[in-house]
Amino acid sequence: MTNHELRRKILQMLYTCFTEHPYHRITPNEFTEDLGVTQRVLDFNIVYLEEKGYVELQKPLEGSIFVGARITPKGIDLVEDEKKFSELFPQNR
Repeated sequence: MTNHELRRKILQMLYTCFTEHPYHRITPNEFTEDLGVTQRVLDFNIVYLEEKGYVELQKPLEGSIFVGARITPKGIDLVEDEKKFSELFPQNR
């Protein structure tokens, strides 16, 4: 899976979660289990998405990069704009 495909899947997971439970955050373990990626690969991609403003990370005082993630309004708008979403994060690259 490419980074673009992984980022797309992360955003889709967060979007689905938000539509069901807006204040629920997805944990790193949920991501790694559902997506089949290592923590290192997840961290790289989730921080990228945070820096772009698409996700919000709940950060611990020390230790891991994050303990929970949720999609931002900017991320929701992106997922709902299928053309732009596919341009930025194509499924097959």
